[in-house]
Amino acid sequence: MKLSDAKIGDMVLGFYALSQCELIPFTGGVRLQLEFRDASGKVPGVMWNEEAEMAYQQLRTAEVVKIKALLSSYKGTPQLQIEKIRPAKAEEYDLTELLPASESSLEELEQAVSELIELIEDAEIKNLANDVLSDPQVRPRYFEVPAGTRWHHPYLRGLAEHSVSMARVAVKVCEHYAYLDRSLVIAGALLHDLGKIEELTVGSTLEYSSEGRLFGHMVIGYELLRSHAVKLGVANDINVKKLLHLVLSHQGKKEYSAPVEPAFEEAFVLYFIDELDSKLNAISRIRNKPENEGQEFSEWVNLLGTYLYLGKKETADDTSKS
Repeated sequence: MKLSDAKIGDMVLGFYALSQCELIPFTGGVRLQLEFRDASGKVPGVMWNEEAEMAYQQLRTAEVVKIKALLSSYKGTPQLQIEKIRPAKAEEYDLTELLPASESSLEELEQAVSELIELIEDAEIKNLANDVLSDPQVRPRYFEVPAGTRWHHPYLRGLAEHSVSMARVAVKVCEHYAYLDRSLVIAGALLHDLGKIEELTVGSTLEYSSEGRLFGHMVIGYELLRSHAVKLGVANDINVKKLLHLVLSHQGKKEYSAPVEPAFEEAFVLYFIDELDSKLNAISRIRNKPENEGQEFSEWVNLLGTYLYLGKKETADDTSKS
């Protein structure tokens, strides 16, 4: 059963990612505070006293569990009252059912990337993009990992979806500003977040790797892309150097963790497109949260520094229902 399909009073039986497992003392004993996730959402759960302590010893290192639980309500919020729980074996579950994923299929994204690479006219840049994205150590991860863990595109295939979306916007921008180097901007869009294949990990949850926290995706992506450029003998090509600059500068400002800031037109364009695509994706997900349905404003959004206005113009269909 998908967590989003469960109703109060339902018995929930299945495999779910365990994203929280914390033993908390209180006056009458201890409770085990749990949180379960699947591709459809998350629900908190709870166990009490001796059963909680016994379960905690089994679960504290578990990533995926099998549960039997009653979905109840606590202070107006759904909560699973756990009857049975155990760690799951790897062969018992499909990880793709436990994590949210892009609405675009793998095949659709692979086709889109191939078509966008064909639009790159600069021979060195095109060969470099093809070489990197056909590397068996790169390609599967590029089409699997998210673009983030919480803010934008935080789901399977999110990196590829974000990169394709940016590259398509880049094509439109270059049509308007015809003096821009289209090859650079398209390649920059497709490869700017390349380092996220090592920065982010895909397990029962989406998290940062040790390398990601130590070095960040811009440095990782730069090193990876440059190693392919050296292999192809094009590392000293001026446009390859400019592409490497796009990877390092695409977050725009040093206070945003960019090692360097944009130094020419295409670098600024990539930064602005990245800001546009990431923010619109995040705003769309906030707008579509179930708890925001019918609300005029969202809760305070720290990364935007504002409350989002969620109101919309009524259509003829809306007014006919009232």
